[in-house]
Amino acid sequence: MSKRIYFLTSEIVPFAESYILSPYSKEVPNVFIENGVDFRVMMPKYGFISERRYILREVIRLRDMKLNFQGKEVDASVKSAFVPNTKVQVYFLENEDYYKPSKRNKLYSPESDENTNAIRFAYFSSAALATLNYLRWKPDVIVCNDWQMALLPMFLGSDLLDNEYFEDVKVVQTIMSKSDKSQYSLDEYDKIGLKAAAEDLSQSNELDAVAASIQLSDKVLFINHEGDLKKEYEKGGFKDVLDDNQDKISTFELENTNQEDWEELADEIDQIIEKI
Repeated sequence: MSKRIYFLTSEIVPFAESYILSPYSKEVPNVFIENGVDFRVMMPKYGFISERRYILREVIRLRDMKLNFQGKEVDASVKSAFVPNTKVQVYFLENEDYYKPSKRNKLYSPESDENTNAIRFAYFSSAALATLNYLRWKPDVIVCNDWQMALLPMFLGSDLLDNEYFEDVKVVQTIMSKSDKSQYSLDEYDKIGLKAAAEDLSQSNELDAVAASIQLSDKVLFINHEGDLKKEYEKGGFKDVLDDNQDKISTFELENTNQEDWEELADEIDQIIEKI
């Protein structure tokens, strides 16, 4: 029986796009959905995304959800729309404080010290997981895409969630880039309630979220589009982490971005998912 898949990403063409993650987040889900897989997609609803142009609609069940984040109860709401010319329905997580950049080139450049990438994507991870209860839908696998989603495995292992509910949910981490933006200080982890978890995984006053995700995920897929990402991470201080987790790591060469390539990549991800 096909597994239920929850696909989390920070950008999808045409809603938000800055690098290869964006077309990947459109084309790969479309392959799965065309094949009849129960596949749900979520991304942040940035301020520049036009609700009128893309016909975003309220999801009644996902309006005014209650979420425990940073030690307090906050509201979260979700709207939805289809990626143009596909069957891919996207859930857009709203928050005017965290996702209000008015320019597309400011996607990962928060406007204040109180709105860091760590906090923005920690909020997304928390809300994406809380949403499942409201949807009354439990995935078999969560696919966390690139460094922006790398905090989610830490939340799954923390005491901030109902661990019993998520105990048999598997996580696949895809890695499509190397960025210093995923390097968070212990102070940032403290603000999002993950300091203890970060301290368990780090011997310094900072921890790269991707390094944490490699250790905590069930499978890790490096997707090479330009260059050898695994080598980049090895040179960037990840050698020990990669060596210790080599049994769960695989690599895919995305040479082009035509339909055949996306189908091959989707098949690779499907094979990984079926084995966990």
